[in-house]
Amino acid sequence: MRFLVRLKPLKEQAVINVDYRRRFISLLKKILGTDYFESIKTKPYTFAVYMGKEAKFTQDKIEGVKTINLRFSTGDTMLAIRFYNGVLRFKRDNQKHLIGDTLFVIDLIREEKEKPITGVFKTLSPVVVERMGFTNSRDPEERYITPDEEGFQESFIENTLRRYYDVKGFPGNFGNFSLRVLEYKKEYVKHYGGVVKCFIGKFIVMSDNKEIQEFIYKYGAGLRTGQGFGYLEVEEWKS
Repeated sequence: MRFLVRLKPLKEQAVINVDYRRRFISLLKKILGTDYFESIKTKPYTFAVYMGKEAKFTQDKIEGVKTINLRFSTGDTMLAIRFYNGVLRFKRDNQKHLIGDTLFVIDLIREEKEKPITGVFKTLSPVVVERMGFTNSRDPEERYITPDEEGFQESFIENTLRRYYDVKGFPGNFGNFSLRVLEYKKEYVKHYGGVVKCFIGKFIVMSDNKEIQEFIYKYGAGLRTGQGFGYLEVEEWKS
């Protein structure tokens, strides 16, 4: 299930640090409850944040933010219900959450219809892929891998199978499973005071079993999806 949550600042415009994902992780902790949030290591969801077309990005800040769209997706029905009820409670009680230099309130929540899966996906938040066999977790160039580097596809597949097992509790059986990147852009994202190497773009996931396509669509692609990475939208197949 997928939801759109719209947040409004209590003043006309907000200024937000580019290392903003931590504030939405904190918001989700309020919505889902600390007990749930801390009991699950691998989060079975993904989210994406859009600051609006009027927002202006500088090296360290995002200025002119008048509204924020938070998109949330999960394949876990019970979690989806928990999220929806948590947002309604947050809105009903007129709770506020600090993002950047101002407090925000929830203005709207609505369910977004899931699209038929074609196998073609576009990123709405950057995808993070860990390099197989990395040894230095502090160096983003060593730890993370992007489509221009050798071993990317193998690392993407390994990350997906590992996360599937962590979320579902059993290994996936996807038969032939491959990835074809159609277009991409490498990005370096500030996150919790560090830097994460990731990418945005469009790609095709091919498999004998459509379950893997459904998994990355509903739960997110790559790793760190519970921290605001890997949210995908379905694109039409064009030969």
